[in-house]
Amino acid sequence: MLFTIQIFAQQKGNAISNLKNELETFQYNKVIADADSILNSKQNINPEELIIIYKLKGVAQFSLSDEEGAKISFINILKIDSTYQFDSTDTSPKIITFYNQVKNEYQQILPRQKQYVKVDTVFVPKPVNDNSSMNIFKQAMIRSVLIPGLGHLYLNENVKGTILTSLSVLTLSSSIYFIIDSNKKERQYLNAVDPNAIQDSYNKYNTSYKLRNFSLISFAAVWLYSQIDLLFFSSRNSSHDSSFQLHSEGKRLSLRFAF
Repeated sequence: MLFTIQIFAQQKGNAISNLKNELETFQYNKVIADADSILNSKQNINPEELIIIYKLKGVAQFSLSDEEGAKISFINILKIDSTYQFDSTDTSPKIITFYNQVKNEYQQILPRQKQYVKVDTVFVPKPVNDNSSMNIFKQAMIRSVLIPGLGHLYLNENVKGTILTSLSVLTLSSSIYFIIDSNKKERQYLNAVDPNAIQDSYNKYNTSYKLRNFSLISFAAVWLYSQIDLLFFSSRNSSHDSSFQLHSEGKRLSLRFAF
């Protein structure tokens, strides 16, 4: 194994030396092709060797007026070492100027909000994605509008969601049933001729009519409660809270409203 590792290291060293020789003899296309061949190989290349390969490739690309390709190669160097500097003794001033421009652009687009955690500190959670939370809340609202309680289940409020879903299904089913039943008994009442039958039909129709109205009102109440609870009292709305502060006589009163 040690012998094999030594052979591979020797081959990489020879390949990088060949790249340097090809660059010095102005074989720019060959430098780019051989560099890609080395980078695409499955050899274990350390960061220092990668920087040399990308540098040689980028210099060759710049020499062929391929500034876009050279920019990509130089960015790959900066991804490895964002503070890397070109040596002015072996690199053209034009290339150094171009590299520094790429370096400045790269440093400007680096993420500005990075959290660095020491080894002996506790875990720092990532910031909450407000857009993702809002999308989840929208999906919950859509489900809640269709069937009260489904939105709570979507937000993992299982107890409240199960109760509201059961009540909404029960009241909706009874509403549909008594709407059909009251219409049927209304026709029977209107078609009755015998006085005794008329009174009996009316009583049945009146009872079904009241149950229909009670079921509709119950469903409406469950639906309305579900929307209000989801909007203002859901435990998953903390990411959508807006804080309003009132100042009076040196004392601060904080009010929080969930949207």
